[in-house]
Amino acid sequence: MPNGALPDKPPGELARAIIGAEYAYVAQTAFQANEDRARAWQYFFVTFATLIAALLSTQIEGIDRRQLYLTFVVIFALLAGLGLITILQLVRLRQAWLESVQAMNQIKARLMADDPALAAYFRWTTATVPPAFKLRSFGFLQAVSVALLSGLAVGAPPVAAQLRAGRRLVSVVMVARAPFSWVSLMLACISFSASNAGLSPIGSPAPSTTRKR
Repeated sequence: MPNGALPDKPPGELARAIIGAEYAYVAQTAFQANEDRARAWQYFFVTFATLIAALLSTQIEGIDRRQLYLTFVVIFALLAGLGLITILQLVRLRQAWLESVQAMNQIKARLMADDPALAAYFRWTTATVPPAFKLRSFGFLQAVSVALLSGLAVGAPPVAAQLRAGRRLVSVVMVARAPFSWVSLMLACISFSASNAGLSPIGSPAPSTTRKR
């Protein structure tokens, strides 16, 4: 057979082979999205714990306190920024997983339309796809844990800045407001992004592809 020529197969068999390969690829993207989500969550926690452990083990004798407080401000601000990036990653990976699930269900829906007897083999269908924003999902709990820790990181820089300025009395309301506002902002980001995942109904063209995560 010449190079670049199609295999000598009937059109029906070739189509089934392509559909099978596509389904396997989409299933792999769904698995990879979950794996990437776990890795992003673990990376944030390892980074957060490593920096906190480094700060706690630092010998502060003989160190300029003003310089030390400035270091705290920078480190905790970076941790808060990392938390925001991690939240956005978790949201996008949740969307990617849902896009993959919808793609698999589209293939199954066509197979069931061609052969209704196949419906008995598929427990997961388009009707059973979970919503993009689900409070009880493990992905949402991951995002909340990241939001809480990064919220604490947001509250630390105001305290360090006040101490660096020589003010010993730090407003409790000011310190508590920063983490609360940060966590509320990130949870709103989760809700808005997940609820507007851009998933299209079965049979309509999707606005984005799962391959571009």
